[in-house]
Amino acid sequence: MTVTGRNTKTLTLQVQGMNCAGCERRMGSALRRLDGLLEAVPDHASGQVRVRFDPDRTDRGAVLDRIVLAGFTVEDTDTDTDTDVLGAR
Repeated sequence: MTVTGRNTKTLTLQVQGMNCAGCERRMGSALRRLDGLLEAVPDHASGQVRVRFDPDRTDRGAVLDRIVLAGFTVEDTDTDTDTDVLGAR
């Protein structure tokens, strides 16, 4: 999916309970079902997940809810940045 002419929001969240590649797949699968999600990059080695989404279609709360529903715990130490569509950063 390509989004043009819009800003995106990127969150990097610390997640507890993501211990293996299978956890990464479960996390990615759960997040990809969220309307407005553009990218999900879980990494069990760092315990982090980076998500990029369209703030006109979803929000931080929906992302956090989806992670919790997948069986993980989110620490409240995210970095929250607005980025342009090209993802410059």
